[in-house]
Amino acid sequence: MNKVIKLTKIFLKNSFSNMDARMGISTKSKSKIIIYGLLFLYFAGLIIFLGYNLLDGLIAIHQETIFVGMVLFMIFGLATVQTIFSSINILYFTKDSEYLLPLPLKPYQIILARTNVMLIAEYLIIFLVGFIPLVMYGILTGAGIIYYLTMIFAVILLPILPVLLISMLVMFIMSFAKLTKNRNKFQLFAMLLILAIIMAISISTSGMKQDLTNEEMAQMVVQANGMIELVKGYVPTVDYLMEALTTNSLFTAIVEVLKTLGITIIGFIVYMLIAQKIYFKGLVGNLFGGGASSSNKEINQKEYRNSKLYKSYVGKEFKNMARNPVFLMQCLIPAVLIPIIMVVVVFAGFNSDGMGLEQITQMAQQMPTNTFFIACIILGVIQFFTMFIYVSITAVSRDGENAVFMKYIPVSLYKQYIYKIIPNIIMNIVTILVTLGMAEYLLNLPVITLIALFVVATIMGILQSIAMIIVDLKRPKLNWDSEYAVAKQNLNLVFPVLLSMINIAILVGFVYLLKDINVYIGVGILGILYVMATFITNKYLYNKQYELAEKII
Repeated sequence: MNKVIKLTKIFLKNSFSNMDARMGISTKSKSKIIIYGLLFLYFAGLIIFLGYNLLDGLIAIHQETIFVGMVLFMIFGLATVQTIFSSINILYFTKDSEYLLPLPLKPYQIILARTNVMLIAEYLIIFLVGFIPLVMYGILTGAGIIYYLTMIFAVILLPILPVLLISMLVMFIMSFAKLTKNRNKFQLFAMLLILAIIMAISISTSGMKQDLTNEEMAQMVVQANGMIELVKGYVPTVDYLMEALTTNSLFTAIVEVLKTLGITIIGFIVYMLIAQKIYFKGLVGNLFGGGASSSNKEINQKEYRNSKLYKSYVGKEFKNMARNPVFLMQCLIPAVLIPIIMVVVVFAGFNSDGMGLEQITQMAQQMPTNTFFIACIILGVIQFFTMFIYVSITAVSRDGENAVFMKYIPVSLYKQYIYKIIPNIIMNIVTILVTLGMAEYLLNLPVITLIALFVVATIMGILQSIAMIIVDLKRPKLNWDSEYAVAKQNLNLVFPVLLSMINIAILVGFVYLLKDINVYIGVGILGILYVMATFITNKYLYNKQYELAEKII
């Protein structure tokens, strides 16, 4: 166990070493504590604000127990999603793996240490989205000491099972890595297969208890624990912890926590038994099996001679991301996957006979939907999705030490900046089209409104793309030892979130100030505002193109 603890510390140090430098914060600067503190307070304040308003409304209708169920499912879902995107990197793509194999370490020691790193990373995030809301629930409902003790066990135990299950799935798929001749393509295939399996499981279990009649469902919803009864049962640990947190009986709370602990221990034992059999097959296969495919392709000189500069440059950006599994999963796929997941969740949640969707459509037809309020909601949803588009914010950093060649090729820096943000704009447009398609299906908006929203959302996307590459130029991460450091261990990724939150706040302000305005006039005003902001930002990028490149060395 002592070796496991030491290994965990080493892995954590490797994962978070030079974190300040990677994030653009000097380790000698005392301001880093202030920066981290402000970020923590910002996100904690946002969660408290949203959670308080939701919980206050639920308390008013005596449905406060719904809040506990929502938070627990949020913890479980977040742990699942986070593990999907991080497990394959932590388990297989770290550069220290090749140095571990010759050492006198047992397989279970390495596996335990890797798993500990994933769990610690989960707890850092879950503290914000799980612990804080549950504490707020206890304060507002006047819960006793039993609740708080149970809450601590719930936050600790709940993320473990999804981490173990996803990690086992990753190990099983990666155990075939040695059989492939092209390692990069197999890594990409493994990531996509994991996502497909998780989405299939989510869809198959999302129609919870669909055999309920409308009368039975209505009776359950009006009860205090009605919504919890609708969702629990598919995930045993969530089911037990819901009961433990919503009961007033100490005996019941202890029994439910012990059930959760028992299932977690069994899952851990199974995980270790399976992992010791298959983990090193995938690790060795990933490190030494296969390789890049041979490139005996004939060069089409005519294609290169007639190729336009912008096409070649933009194509190069897309190819670099597509060929690198980490960049693909962290920069390109979320822009497409997250809106699609939201669509799947929304539609899969309806009854299989489509009655739920029909009822919503009928409600939409009976209320005015072509309003400025609805338009701002749609734009706000698009802005929420753009938080996860990291193409422009990593445009320069992804090149690493090779970014210096930008200064030597016979193309102006400004043009290169624009070429680098075009993929970000394209991914924005994909997100916009998915969102508008869902809005049209549900609300049946006029074509003119959809076109207007598309234009304004695209302008906002261009503004985001330009602003984010300016941030990346001012704070480039060129000296990285793994692609994972650029895509995840990078404080710059906070800036798309901040900009999206600012845009959402602007939309809320416009709704409040211009709530009765005509939809086209309101959207037009928004369009003019963002055209001006985009023009100013682009002008700054053009005028400062050489100064912005000073840190590319």
